[in-house]
Amino acid sequence: MDSSMKISFNRCIRDGDLIIVNERHDTMKAVKVCENLILQNHVGVFKHSDWVGKPFGSITFSNKGGFVYLLAPAPELWTLVLSHRTQILYIADIIFVIMYLEVVPGCLVLESRTSSGSNGTCVYL
Repeated sequence: MDSSMKISFNRCIRDGDLIIVNERHDTMKAVKVCENLILQNHVGVFKHSDWVGKPFGSITFSNKGGFVYLLAPAPELWTLVLSHRTQILYIADIIFVIMYLEVVPGCLVLESRTSSGSNGTCVYL
């Protein structure tokens, strides 16, 4: 993989990136950055073009003075922003499963079902 394409907390947000927008302490959503789009929520309007070039973890302000945090997608954040249409395993559950199965570095883990991928994402990383 080209190292310039890796998600890094030191890398700036680019057009086409998948980011986690932290709207409030209890509200986050995954958003694909597209320079000609906007995100509109209860605190105002946010232009994606304003996000491009900012580092992950930045705060950005709306037209009304509200703000959101622009976060890099990490396994624990991805688990929180997933749509909860299926049963999601959360971090504490995943840790229990890994310990119960005695998974250690070097083990091959196969997750084979129709699911959100929350468990596999955390095991992989």
